[in-house]
Amino acid sequence: MGPVVRDRGRESLYGLFMTELPIFDARGGSLVSFIRLDSASLEDLEGTSPYACSLVVVEWGRQVLLGFNVSRQQWELPGGSVEAGESVHEAALRELAEETGIRADRVSLVARAEFMFGGEATRYLAAVFTVVIGSAPHLVESEELNRFIWWDPTGELWDGLSPLDAEVARRCLPHG
Repeated sequence: MGPVVRDRGRESLYGLFMTELPIFDARGGSLVSFIRLDSASLEDLEGTSPYACSLVVVEWGRQVLLGFNVSRQQWELPGGSVEAGESVHEAALRELAEETGIRADRVSLVARAEFMFGGEATRYLAAVFTVVIGSAPHLVESEELNRFIWWDPTGELWDGLSPLDAEVARRCLPHG
């Protein structure tokens, strides 16, 4: 990994700025930690997992897929709750297919993200996965995500984009 340069409370890894955590959204939610993991860590996540959900960063041509969440009225990453008896890996594949129509054979575990929502003292752990696709997928709207865009994570944030999901996507990018 290259040098880390401090710049007014932010770190630059190859020109990509990452905000110091925690960061907050307009709804009182926060991303409180983000820890990179390796694929061997997946075995530790299976079974009696404390993970509430799985998120999937879909990358195509250095852009990340965002869907517009109908209930939260914001752009965010595909993903959702881990169901009873389901592994975080299975949840990632299922949520990706249900929300976008993308049927991946596998996704790669990259991180553990910790969130707090609505000012609650309860912390939620998310297993964060990535999948890199080689061509534009046929995206299928769902009841949860009804529109899609491809976003350059090195670009600016805008109103309506979840800053929490944007930061997760940025931290999943390869830094080299």
